[in-house]
Amino acid sequence: MSGGIDSSVAAAILKKEGYEVIGVTLRLVFKRNSIDMDCCVGDDSLSKAREVCAKLGIKHYFKNVQILFKKEIINRFVGEYLSGRTPNPCIECNRKIKFGYLFQLAEKMGADALVTGHYAKIIGRNGKFGLFKGRDAEKDQSYFLYCIKRNKLKNIIFPLGDLTKKDVRKMALDFGLSFSKEKESKDICFIPDGDYSGFIFQSGQTGISKGNIVDEKGKVLGFHDGFFNFTVGQRRGLRIAAKNRRYVTEIIPASNRIVVGKLKDVYFKNFSVKNINWICPEKFKENDEIKVQVRYRHEPAKCKIFKTGKNFMKLSFNKKQFALTPGQSAVFYKGNKVLGGGIIDAVSKGD
Repeated sequence: MSGGIDSSVAAAILKKEGYEVIGVTLRLVFKRNSIDMDCCVGDDSLSKAREVCAKLGIKHYFKNVQILFKKEIINRFVGEYLSGRTPNPCIECNRKIKFGYLFQLAEKMGADALVTGHYAKIIGRNGKFGLFKGRDAEKDQSYFLYCIKRNKLKNIIFPLGDLTKKDVRKMALDFGLSFSKEKESKDICFIPDGDYSGFIFQSGQTGISKGNIVDEKGKVLGFHDGFFNFTVGQRRGLRIAAKNRRYVTEIIPASNRIVVGKLKDVYFKNFSVKNINWICPEKFKENDEIKVQVRYRHEPAKCKIFKTGKNFMKLSFNKKQFALTPGQSAVFYKGNKVLGGGIIDAVSKGD
């Protein structure tokens, strides 16, 4: 329970349905670093979680996981940026913390299920369970959940899967839970001001930062203060003189260069995916077609598989897609069903 409206209403729903509910709140960052953090790692949110549990009449526990969170989420976030990649820490938090550590904790506590306030659905048929998009298309979080292991689905409950955010706000009032000051979090929880590059620079691991911004032919167009300040598809903040708008097309840490090009140069067709987690039992082979979503607000697009391996695949979109980014996640769908997903490893423009 983060102290937010979603996890609080999820707990209230299960309590009303007659379950024995236990609230668990994780302290993810050290207290000295939690100043001004308003979301699930801030002191105010932790206090709100305690208040909600008292209101609902359920047991509540705090668990300190700062060391694990720093190692698996924060350090990995910094390391990926310093490798020229753009990670998604929310997905890694789900993988390592919420459906890793927390799931193990639920088992140790003798709980039958782990419940969260995610907007997604788990549907079971004939003893087999699948992960599906939530009813509220604007709030659907299935993209972030592809990392859940298939055998855990039967012990996970998403009470908000068939609800809209409007429904949840009304239910909070019906349950007597006050969230009048709740704000939607837009940034990474441990970087509340959104200054990712400043956070990475403060890690002390950046080393030499200044380098060249070049075009596709290697011509120097300007200079940068750290390749970790950029991501593929970025247009703002380049500070270069060019007749046409330029976009980041490639980040090359080895030579400390940022490559920029025209808008057409930021559209990619071919890509490879590693560290794949399959949620569905179906087997896919070369030339099969699936839909793939390559970032949170990206509309899943048709894609053909042209090479498969144990934990990787090479794929090609039917139509080029904007800003395929190494380090981000590619999630596979069949309609509203999540098939699985993995990390984008490399990209190319294709024909």
